[in-house]
Amino acid sequence: MKIVILIPVYNDWASLSELLSHLGERLQGRTEQFHLVLVDDASDDPAPRSLLNSLNVFSENTLLQLRCNLGHQRAIAVGLTWLYHNEVFDAVVVMDGDGEDKPEDVPRFMDKFVENGGTTAVFAERTRRSEGLPFTFFYKLYQLGHRLLTGLPVKIGNFSVLPGKFLHSLVVSNHLWNHYAATVVRLRLGMTTVPTTRGIRYQGRSKMNFVSLVRHGLSALAVHSELVAVRLLVATGAFFVVGVSLLAICIFIRLFTSLAVPGWATYVSGFIVIILLQILSITFSFTIHAFSGLNGMSFLPVRDCTYFISDSKNLPMTPETSAGTVGSCSSVYG
Repeated sequence: MKIVILIPVYNDWASLSELLSHLGERLQGRTEQFHLVLVDDASDDPAPRSLLNSLNVFSENTLLQLRCNLGHQRAIAVGLTWLYHNEVFDAVVVMDGDGEDKPEDVPRFMDKFVENGGTTAVFAERTRRSEGLPFTFFYKLYQLGHRLLTGLPVKIGNFSVLPGKFLHSLVVSNHLWNHYAATVVRLRLGMTTVPTTRGIRYQGRSKMNFVSLVRHGLSALAVHSELVAVRLLVATGAFFVVGVSLLAICIFIRLFTSLAVPGWATYVSGFIVIILLQILSITFSFTIHAFSGLNGMSFLPVRDCTYFISDSKNLPMTPETSAGTVGSCSSVYG
């Protein structure tokens, strides 16, 4: 089999170099043919010439340089689209380059992929995270919110092995531009999970701050926007019915019974109904907008990702490792 290792990177060349060294050790001796594809998300510093020194596990290597910084998820989208246009392969391993996706898990994922006949994606299911207490607390809140808004649990991230045939579905989904893993779930592509623990960064500190994490979570929710809209509409409608019922009960008791009802009860109930009516109107408008957006297809990765790649080239290798290396893939991009 031919396996592509796809890794987005932004300035973190030191961690990536260490990751590739460990990854080479884990893949050494396997029978698959490996092609390394790095997506340089417009890094300030160029890739060091020594990045692939002493690595002979990759028969091919390609560095895609983006015209501007797009962020982690969109760099993955561009990389997958480039592969769809330029490569024929059996599977692609999507992983981070900082060590948090552990190299020792890659052979486990590949074995699971082969065990399933190469027909389903294999995703990492995080059983334990390495971040501190504040991050874990807010991540649990996000999981709860995601479950309430979509009805879907949050169990997976980007770390995965994806069958090559799945790309023909992914690259025509505009949701891939927002969130890779959520798009796989949305398209109902076959998948299974393997329990893993999140690793620790090799060097430096994560560039993911609180705002970035919130943005990442909202991007995942945006993939399921119409599902979120419908669930909000149903929930708001239910609260509206409850509010109208309470108002009707207050009016009935006041007009047709001798029971004492505080004068403010009717006014408060009416005020609540007005608020709920406004929320219902806003939610209905959001639902219509979410569904109408599906008809626009303003961005399609298979068509539009081409504009973000400025160059694709081979990474330099030492003479010992360059023997037998296949030349750079020709690019359809300018």
